Amino acid sequence: MGIYCLTFDRPLGRMDRHRLESMLRRFDSIVLFRTTWLIESTDPIEFLRSRLSRAFGKQTRFFITRLSEPWCTDGIGPVSQWLSAPERQW
Repeated sequence: MGIYCLTFDRPLGRMDRHRLESMLRRFDSIVLFRTTWLIESTDPIEFLRSRLSRAFGKQTRFFITRLSEPWCTDGIGPVSQWLSAPERQW
């Protein structure tokens, strides 16, 4: 289990955003910025990469990495609360 940070290179159109959000509904996730999400998953990163490749298609480049503690934020209240929740599995 881990917390992953996903970022991609361009804002998504309506259909692309719908595909991504449909895929991410399977996980506990939260939007950090317009093109950055945090995902909690028990799946290996390779599985996430495969799912994301299908959700994004060939038009969008993305980067995903596993986060670890310690971490810090500034000015992103709901995301800080999400990350600090006791049920998060680091």
